[in-house]
Amino acid sequence: MGTALSKAARVISSCVMDPSPPPHVLARSEGNKLYKGKRAEVPDWRVPWLVLWPGYAPIEFTAEVVARNPPWADPSDASRVDFSTRHSFHGPIFVDSRTKRPRNPMGRTGTAGRGLLGKWGPNHAADPIVLRVKPLGPGEQPRTVPGVPGGVPFQMVAIRRADSGQWAIPGGMVDAGEVVSQTLRREFAEEASNTDAVEAAQMEEALDEIFKEGGVRVYEGYVDDPRNTDNAWMETSVWVYFVKGPAAELLKLHGGSDATHAEWVDVDARLLDTSSGQLYADHGKFVQAAVSRAAAKLPNPYTSETDRNRAPPGDDLLAPRKRSQGVPARPQDRATRSRSPTTESSGTLASCVSAPHAE
Repeated sequence: MGTALSKAARVISSCVMDPSPPPHVLARSEGNKLYKGKRAEVPDWRVPWLVLWPGYAPIEFTAEVVARNPPWADPSDASRVDFSTRHSFHGPIFVDSRTKRPRNPMGRTGTAGRGLLGKWGPNHAADPIVLRVKPLGPGEQPRTVPGVPGGVPFQMVAIRRADSGQWAIPGGMVDAGEVVSQTLRREFAEEASNTDAVEAAQMEEALDEIFKEGGVRVYEGYVDDPRNTDNAWMETSVWVYFVKGPAAELLKLHGGSDATHAEWVDVDARLLDTSSGQLYADHGKFVQAAVSRAAAKLPNPYTSETDRNRAPPGDDLLAPRKRSQGVPARPQDRATRSRSPTTESSGTLASCVSAPHAE
């Protein structure tokens, strides 16, 4: 008994003293305008659930659009949800025995309820990162880009979010029963295009070329999102797709759904700087992972003078390319699977915030 208590004390002490960055920052912010005044302050050291905080009083907030119980939202009473059938990339979902609500695996956020999120617990999204090598104009010479893996002059399809004004990956929520590959294509089309009949046919041709063989998964896990709460949070699957010249030219990009507009955006050091706020939520980290993977396969983006207005040759740029087909978006049969999506999920602090604790 004494040994167990001593070990627990050491774990809690390491949680409090751990100098590593807190597991979520945006999830404790009022970055979304509807969360103004809806968050209690949570110091970094009090984020982990294992840190006792008897006086913790999160502010209850569920947005009106969610509280009206639309078809895409859970019942307002969390006890009516069978969380044993829900999947999280962070293992089994811990449900507080007192409130009957699921608990954010990364710790406290200062807000209880669901906020703007429809589901209690994990809300699953899919984010497709579509990359190309920036085409050269007449007389323009190949160059490397400082601060970008391999110096490769990548561009990505990005949307300008209407709510925050930030650039973002054109992704969205996974529908029940939908496989990730279906979500990736659907959301890309909805967010990055708003075209007439003629352009729509060209867009379909381009999407067939981009998504027919799938992409490469670069991340699965928790998203530090300003909409997260103690009881509802975002998780995502991020896939990268590389587009060659002809398909890229067929993409007629316009804003759709929640976006004001969409365009090919240069991937440079400022865009990849997660502290710059150029990209929404954790999207900067996702794009970093994507360009690192692509750059590792693409050391020389322009092979010759005659090739410089097209993407480099090679069908295996992001091989393997068929893993996304049939990947379930809500794989209940993997509910017992627990995995660490990135190295950021490992270490003392992560083990602290993931552990259930009843206050």
